[in-house]
Amino acid sequence: MKYLATIAGQTFAVDVRPGGQPGRWLVSVDGREHEVDLETTARGWLHSLLLDGRSYQVARSADEVEVEGRALAVDIERDLGLARAAGAGAAAGPARLKAPIPGLVVAVNVAVGDEVQQGQALLIVEAMKMQMELKSPRSGHIKELTVQPGQEVTQGQRLATIGE
Repeated sequence: MKYLATIAGQTFAVDVRPGGQPGRWLVSVDGREHEVDLETTARGWLHSLLLDGRSYQVARSADEVEVEGRALAVDIERDLGLARAAGAGAAAGPARLKAPIPGLVVAVNVAVGDEVQQGQALLIVEAMKMQMELKSPRSGHIKELTVQPGQEVTQGQRLATIGE
């Protein structure tokens, strides 16, 4: 199955295929292959993950995963046939930039309609006196901008949409 996963504000193409044994999967993330063994514990929300031979403990909720004590905002959508740009690692459809942490928008470096390059700084969000520069996950144009400087945001809140 193909998915678009947005993790901490960055969007990735994910393809998941059975790995031949129960609980084993072949997972491709932006074209990079990984062997995954996933076991759900009796608690249901806690998982034991073996990724490329390394073990992790993963807790999940509806919009967040915690890996080895580090919480990340996660949004997963089925990829309903969106083509990938050749070699660019970016979805052909719109990409959504979401707040990886709750905080205050201190700078917006773009406007609706602006052309942007993958990796270009779009916004700066501040939390606990630390600033996080949020970059475009793909090249394109700013289709939607939902925040302005001085606005409080919540983790996972959509900040911008980047179109072709």
